[in-house]
Amino acid sequence: QYPWPRTIGIDEHSFRRTRGRTEFASIIVDFKNRRVFDLVDGKSGPALEMALAHIPGRENVESVVLDLCDPFKNFARSFFPNARVVADKFHVLRLIMPAIIRRRNEITGTRSDWKVRRLLTMSSKRFDHFQRRAIWQYLEQYPDLHEVYFFKEALHNFYRIKGYNKAADALTCLTDRMAASQIPEIQTMRKTLIKWRQEILNYFATGLTNGMTEGFNNIAKLVQKRAFGYKSFSNYRLRLLTLWN
Repeated sequence: QYPWPRTIGIDEHSFRRTRGRTEFASIIVDFKNRRVFDLVDGKSGPALEMALAHIPGRENVESVVLDLCDPFKNFARSFFPNARVVADKFHVLRLIMPAIIRRRNEITGTRSDWKVRRLLTMSSKRFDHFQRRAIWQYLEQYPDLHEVYFFKEALHNFYRIKGYNKAADALTCLTDRMAASQIPEIQTMRKTLIKWRQEILNYFATGLTNGMTEGFNNIAKLVQKRAFGYKSFSNYRLRLLTLWN
């Protein structure tokens, strides 16, 4: 019922399963008014454009925050001519986690190193001296895991940088260093960082994350569970939109 706001977030969640296929709904969140702006059936660019074309003022949108989803990025670039697309920080930091967990699970652990293994997925910024020493002693035994962990920490350190230009230089150095790695997961992450370079760097110019959108996504899932699922997308959309009226 009102024009596009300056900052929006886009994310998707599963709506229902039809004939073994999962159907998705895309949620658009208004950051200024802290409410769901609209809900779209599907997550493809054409579906989003068709459902949202009637809303005026899309030239007002200055920032679009989203996760690492190519259809959302392509839609945001074409649909909002003046918008800056921002890749969500937490989705970027999650890129390396599956590789760490997989390689950690491949190693036969004992009860004595269980606490150290649990630290692998945590940021070392909060470690005390004993935790830091224990994890480095553990990683010395497994070179591949050590290398994957190194780039995980490098990515966390990258997001602690202040300033767009410094972050741009640091990201270039990080991807150049990844090029020398022989680990497939590192090469895959390098390609993703290069592909999303501008959107990742836009975080340092805006400071925006998709945390608010993720919160509304969780509320949408609770609404589905409370109703034991919805057959009609129209009813589901109206139910979400009326929650904040």
